[in-house]
Amino acid sequence: MPVISADRIRRIASSIFEALGVPRDDAELVSNLLVEANLTGHDSHGVIRIPNYARGIRTGAVKPGSEIKVVEETPSMAVVDGGWNLGQVVAKYAMNVCIEKAKRNIVGLVVARNCHHVGRLNTYAEMALKHDMIGIMSVNSSLNVAPFGGKTKQLGTNPLCFAIPAGEEQPMVLDMATSVWAQGKIMVYLARGEELPEGVFLDSEGNPTTDPSWYRKGGFLPTLGGIVGYKGFGLSLLVEVLAGALSGAGVSNSEEYRSRQSYGGNGVFMMGIDIGRITNIDDFKGRVDDLFRKVRSSPPAEGYDEILIPGEPERRKREQRLWEGVYIEDATWDEIRALGKELNIRVP
Repeated sequence: MPVISADRIRRIASSIFEALGVPRDDAELVSNLLVEANLTGHDSHGVIRIPNYARGIRTGAVKPGSEIKVVEETPSMAVVDGGWNLGQVVAKYAMNVCIEKAKRNIVGLVVARNCHHVGRLNTYAEMALKHDMIGIMSVNSSLNVAPFGGKTKQLGTNPLCFAIPAGEEQPMVLDMATSVWAQGKIMVYLARGEELPEGVFLDSEGNPTTDPSWYRKGGFLPTLGGIVGYKGFGLSLLVEVLAGALSGAGVSNSEEYRSRQSYGGNGVFMMGIDIGRITNIDDFKGRVDDLFRKVRSSPPAEGYDEILIPGEPERRKREQRLWEGVYIEDATWDEIRALGKELNIRVP
């Protein structure tokens, strides 16, 4: 696999998007967020997505530069129509609206539809941290997950994200799929030609498999939780209601959704909570700091070296990859090179 610096990948990705008609600022935003996903170890949401985004733009399913607008609004709530712009552009706009609502009304709630794939949710939930707010976000997505006890695709991977500010400690950022794994992780293993770990994927009949090629042959993901997968199933249904039914994007297994979504669109739900309007912000951060420190003080169980708060693994991986560079699977890099050649962009 080639190993490439983050800055170099950003420049290449941005050039590709600009050549496809994406406004410069938007091209830089999307490129930066894709590379950030790689840096934090989430290759599933990184530059492996560039070819898919390019196909969406070329077919007209994704409309760079299209107007993003608020179509319904109250003092504390807004409904955003993304106009099928790039998801990162829509989601950043929507979270800014959400934060402004929360500043005035303690809680801001925004839903968005007609929105392409937004990438990792942490980006937008973490925007609230700068304002001493709790950021919450979820999206539904295309069918890749069976309900608990079933063997047909009925749900998306349907992630949830919570960003919680702290004081002296680093913030907690929980960004998780409600399926056992994110769909994009299967894509990464397929591109690398590597076997999957046990227990994360099923073939078209619902049998466990480590062969990622089942991704293209009707395989699917189970819900989070193993023998208690009904818990992940319940969370996934919750996301369908909030991000799909409430936003108007449609739930993942509906004709409404399929008619609206293409190339990985998302229905979006987000909230911002202004902590200082509910309790003293310094006291809150002190409580959170104390919580994290006491949790970490638990002696590690056998096979573990330490206890990590959600968000810590990503921060550590980012430091490592900024130094070492980003590893990109050969198949993905070949696709990016081919795309660059078509667009007269030099890709090494």
